[in-house]
Parts: sequence; C-alpha cells; structure tokens
Amino acid sequence: MLYIALFITGALSWFISTVAAGGAATLLIPIIGFLLGAQYVAPIISLAAICSNPARAWLFREHVDWKVIAYLMPGSLVGAFFGAWSFSFLDPKWIQVVLAFFLISYVFQYKFGKSELSFKVKKIWFFPLGGLISFLSGLVGATGPILNPFMLNYGLKKEQLVGTKSINSLAMQLTKLTTYTLFGVISLEVVQYGILLGLGAVVGVFIARKHLFNIAHERFQFYTMIMMLVAGVLMLAKLFIN
Repeated sequence: MLYIALFITGALSWFISTVAAGGAATLLIPIIGFLLGAQYVAPIISLAAICSNPARAWLFREHVDWKVIAYLMPGSLVGAFFGAWSFSFLDPKWIQVVLAFFLISYVFQYKFGKSELSFKVKKIWFFPLGGLISFLSGLVGATGPILNPFMLNYGLKKEQLVGTKSINSLAMQLTKLTTYTLFGVISLEVVQYGILLGLGAVVGVFIARKHLFNIAHERFQFYTMIMMLVAGVLMLAKLFIN
C-alpha cells in the first residue's frame, strides 16, 4: 500500500509541477514527512527528481534557453554541494519562513495576475540566484518555485521555463544526491522509496506535456502564481505541524 501511495503521489505531484513550472517537491514535503519521516524528505525528493527530470528535459529539449543555463548551472552546482553538506547539521526552519513569505508575496507583487512584470531580471542574475536557491534546496528539500518569478520576469515563456529548469534541476539534484551519499544520508530504503516516487513522476510528466502545450501563457502564469502561493503556505504549515 505504501509503494502504491508513493507512485500515485509522484505522478500527481509532477503533473502539477510540470503545468505550473515547479512545486512537486514542496507538495511532497508534508506527504513524505507524514508517510516516512522528516529525515527522508530531502534525499528521497532528490532521487525522484533524478528519475523525472531526464524525461521532462527530453520532452522540452527544443525550448531550453541555453544562455540562461550558462549562468544558472555553475552557481547551482556549487550551491547544491554546500546545501547538501549543511543538511546534516543546520536547522533550516527560519530559512523556510523567509522562503515561504517570499513565495506568498509574489501573488501581491504580480497584483493577483493583473500585472505582466513585477521586476526586471538580467541574465547575469542567474549565477548568484542558482547558487543561493540550490543551497537552500539542499537544506529544506524544495525551492523549485523560488526561481519562477525571476525566469518569468526575465521573459521566458511556459515551455522555455519548464525545459530550462529541468536541465538545471537535473544537474543540481545529481550534485545533491552525490553529496548526501558521501555524508551517509542515502540508504537502500531511501533508494527504493525514491525510485518508486520517481517512476510515478515520469508518468505524471508525460501526461502533463500535452496539457502544457495547449494552455495559453497567461493561464500558465496563473498556475505558477497559485503554485507559489500553495508552496509558501505549505512551508509555513510544515513548521507548525512539526
């Protein structure tokens, strides 16, 4: 029953994540915490993302913005290593509070969908952004939606955003997983749960692809805005539940 629940949860989470450009990990944090325990959250999500991101990257390969990747990925790799290394001894709860309020605030920055841009983003910003967001991801397990407002305000459209984030996320998650393994966080049990979740995630990505191509960019922006709001609320809720 647990294995079936993980598979279905992975499929649903990554379907939503694909049509809203992120948020699967944030949705999974309370679920994995409830089913398995908080100590499993970050490594299992990394394993599932490594299973799903190659499929998502392949499906949206023609839409990847490689100029953004050139700035984003180097920072992400460094940040992912130090975030995963810090996972074993830092208390991330105050970081979660800051991230949660940033995500929730975007709804107001975007004026509830009535504004096209809330701030302008330059390409060079993506190097420090990649480092900071990947570092935080290594600590709290989920920061995917944090990049969305920056990418949208830079000018990426829906397929570009999903494809570009998938390539960067794959490299980031591989770095995190390697670091978790080096510091003894990965076990056979974690691998089994992560692969089951990841197989469901692959199914969710393939189902979501057609829907993403068929929706307007304005609807996609609305989805991402709602996902950021939900992600922020879930991050705050997790603190109170703990």
